Amino acid sequence: MGMTALPQVAPGPRRRSLTGILCVCLLAGLATAQNPDPDQRRPARLPARAPVHAPVPAPAQMHPASAPEPAPGLDAHLAALMQAAAQGELLPVYVVMHEPLPAAALRARVSHLPPAERRAAVVAELKAHAGSAQAELRAQLAEAEASGTARVDDVLWMSNTLLLQATREVINKLASRGDVDRVRAVRELTPEQVQDAGAPGEGSYPFYDDFDGGALAPHWTLASSGAGQATLSSEFGPLGSQHVVMDAALDSVDSTASITVQLDLSGQSGVGLRFRHKEMTNNGLTGSDEDHAEDGVFLSDDGVSWQRVLHLVGAGPEYSAHWLLLDDVIGGLGLSFNETFFVRFQWRDNFSAPTDGMSFDVIEIGPGVDGPPPAEITPNLTTQQAPKLWDQGVRGTGVLLGSIDSGTWRTHPDLAARIWSNPGEIAGNLQDDDGNGYIDDTWGWDFENDDADPQSTDAHGTLSAGLMLGDGTAGTITGMAPGATLVTCQVQNEDDYWLAQQYLLEVGVDVISSSYSYKWPDAPDYHMFRALCDVEWAAGIVHANSIGNQGGQQGTHPLPFNISTPGNVPSPFWHPDQQLLGGRSSVLGCGGIRLSDDSLYTPGGRGPSAWEDMTLYDAAWPHVQDPALWDYPAGGFGLSGPGLLKPDLVTYTFSVTSTTIPTSNDYAPFSGTSAATPQLGGALCLLRQSQPAAEPRHLAAALQLTAVDLGAPGKDTDFGAGHIRTWDAARRLELLAKAVPDELPIGATTTVEVHGFPDTLVFGFMSLGLIVGPIGWNMADPFVPLPALMLDGAGRLDIPLTVPSDPAFEGLVVWMQFGQKKSGTEWGNGAFLSVPEAVLVTQ
Repeated sequence: MGMTALPQVAPGPRRRSLTGILCVCLLAGLATAQNPDPDQRRPARLPARAPVHAPVPAPAQMHPASAPEPAPGLDAHLAALMQAAAQGELLPVYVVMHEPLPAAALRARVSHLPPAERRAAVVAELKAHAGSAQAELRAQLAEAEASGTARVDDVLWMSNTLLLQATREVINKLASRGDVDRVRAVRELTPEQVQDAGAPGEGSYPFYDDFDGGALAPHWTLASSGAGQATLSSEFGPLGSQHVVMDAALDSVDSTASITVQLDLSGQSGVGLRFRHKEMTNNGLTGSDEDHAEDGVFLSDDGVSWQRVLHLVGAGPEYSAHWLLLDDVIGGLGLSFNETFFVRFQWRDNFSAPTDGMSFDVIEIGPGVDGPPPAEITPNLTTQQAPKLWDQGVRGTGVLLGSIDSGTWRTHPDLAARIWSNPGEIAGNLQDDDGNGYIDDTWGWDFENDDADPQSTDAHGTLSAGLMLGDGTAGTITGMAPGATLVTCQVQNEDDYWLAQQYLLEVGVDVISSSYSYKWPDAPDYHMFRALCDVEWAAGIVHANSIGNQGGQQGTHPLPFNISTPGNVPSPFWHPDQQLLGGRSSVLGCGGIRLSDDSLYTPGGRGPSAWEDMTLYDAAWPHVQDPALWDYPAGGFGLSGPGLLKPDLVTYTFSVTSTTIPTSNDYAPFSGTSAATPQLGGALCLLRQSQPAAEPRHLAAALQLTAVDLGAPGKDTDFGAGHIRTWDAARRLELLAKAVPDELPIGATTTVEVHGFPDTLVFGFMSLGLIVGPIGWNMADPFVPLPALMLDGAGRLDIPLTVPSDPAFEGLVVWMQFGQKKSGTEWGNGAFLSVPEAVLVTQ
């Protein structure tokens, strides 16, 4: 990979001279670096701020008018809802105030604080700001609430927003206020719209279906005779939330039922088939379903002539796995892989379930699935080096991880010991003991249903949680960070997600992982997601998010919005291959590769992403925009600009094993970018424990700069920076350089904290550009070496850096990297190179 020059920096002599000047400025402080004045190591602590209360005016009068026209500026969706609403009907909306607290300025004020104090300071400032900004609006709403024409549901202080329900008359008055930025409807979405589990509707090879999508996918063709039926059911013990049950709709009627999938297997080899199957049991009789010649798995290469390859006889009432390499059998059957190859699953008998019948679950057709399901430590964890970190005692212990998903089955044996217990809440007393607005939130909150029990029968969130931190109590370790602690948030719509982000900020999580995302056809409020993620970044939280499974649906999910939000929000780290250096935020968008061969999970979202004027793409875009967020332009659907490189990283998907809602089995396969993302979330927990001093930008840099490059050289729009290697990333963080603050104007001073091996020399380098070089070298030429310095007995050195008061420096990004040599460590011998640290000279 080559260096991408920073756009602010001219090539040639000027660049070299500026590098030299900055080096001199840094060296000027080295005399005091060895024994600095303790009072000058950091700025003073941010003082506590009392909430500011604006004077409350008398409530404005709100007298409903009959059938009012929607106020100017309301988007078409909300306007249509208002026109159709009955008189007095309350419509769910969110009201965004002008002038949210700028995340960059907030971050600058708190970045010197320890993590817990930093997050507390962010929460306090945001609450105070929202309390002041919303005082007049709340006063105006008081009369409406008293008359039943409005109801305030939540204060989203994280973005200076109110979530409420109101009549059309009240909505019009709100939209007309000068201090209101926008009023938008809360869109009701389905799990299928927001979850990023493997898309069973692909009908493509490799093939996977766990039947948990809520409806039988269109790639299946159903056939039956007599009273036969094949239905999706949650009864009779599915592995996940649903499975296919075949039985007779009427008793004593001889019947058949089948499901068939057609695949294009032309040119394929090594095609495996694996599925789970069981027979129904009647009054405890094992396998009471009678055996018939028509029971089994059949193949065809023309859809007319069928050959049985497995006779499903003598099965028991518990699920068992079956597998087969189709290459071994098709020749003897006179079949060949072609573009119209069919696989059929069929049953015959004469009674309804559970007297007769059989069921199928988790059907896989592809390379590497011609053997038993994985057991013990799942192979995805081993390849991604998690066990290697566990052996060094790094299991995510002490790291608080927030899940934004469909809920978690907290009594699963592999998750029960990993569930957070709110120390400020007393269970069952129906009191808000910790004063956060949520009664009895002892282990999280269900924002979808507004209750204290985020334990859903939808297995999606439990599958996600297992890949984050499943600890193997029931026999199989599925989690990247089996020592981390999980805070559970159950969500569905956008406003649920935003409230979950706010809740996790106030709880004080270190990492967020979510396999929910919001897609282009549903017109998500991209700028709201960006604003909230910017606050996470200010608070020091790093966030892994799925990116959707619409890579092959670019007609309806076009570039540069094929990657769903918030997976499209900027990373905390400026990668060397990113051509534009816009704002940074908290999110690492995660794509997928197949566990069998590291090939691209092609349904995953594709980049680049764009942050620019949305009216370039939709002249009637329904949301008010913040031009400050137009920092990664792609130039419209023609992609004339570079945009933002996404995804950031990939991990394994397509039939990785995870925890599920326990029925007859504690584990089930999981796929999609929903499965890839929690592995990244778990990896971030491992890195957070390994190097507590690291900021989100360091964690993101370590993972991206040590990833195995796949696809086109460099960070690309399919694989991102590549496939994660957590031990390699953790080793890069053993020596850490951290500028506090890392953004400052000319004439200001920052402190570069160097953390490493005690009483060991450290070598420093500076440059105005980055590369992804061999053995972890990242300084672009020309770079300037610094004199060797000694870390103290605690492994710490503070170096002051003052930027000259010269306007020529404005807009520059100064990169630093440090190295140490150390032997006899658990990380091996030899050189240790820090991830590069950036200092942005602001304008």
